[in-house]
Amino acid sequence: MNLLERLGEYLIWTDAAIWEIVKDLSDEEFDRSFSKYGGSIRKRYTHLAEDAWEWYHDWTGKVPEQKPDFQNMTREQLFDSLSDYSHRFIEMIHHRAVRKFEIETTGKTIPLSFDEFLFHIVNHATYHRGQIVMGLRMLDRDVDMTDYVPYRISTAE
Repeated sequence: MNLLERLGEYLIWTDAAIWEIVKDLSDEEFDRSFSKYGGSIRKRYTHLAEDAWEWYHDWTGKVPEQKPDFQNMTREQLFDSLSDYSHRFIEMIHHRAVRKFEIETTGKTIPLSFDEFLFHIVNHATYHRGQIVMGLRMLDRDVDMTDYVPYRISTAE
């Protein structure tokens, strides 16, 4: 198995592990703001789902008729959307329709390979998952480590 496949599987594994805790929160806990910068667990899931949707469509060039209303999705809909697009990115490891993507910023064009793009997706999710975990711990929930090495230990054959 190559590194990209492992990173993709890690993304799915760790999102599912955290979801097992998040799905049982009360609505008040899911929506509770932890600080003016951190926001709520809902805010983090909304951000992750929206970004995954946008990046997939930017990367593939498949423009849907209408953007989903992420702000008004249930937590299950947010997680399902995030999970769906994570699986789509992982499928692209084997079936790449696009090998590079160009980002236009401040007068520069920056090429991004698919490998870099997938690394960004995993890194971005890890960053925001850390915020979700902090919120869960502030709600006195026990959260197992979701670093890469615990993933490898738990999935070793």
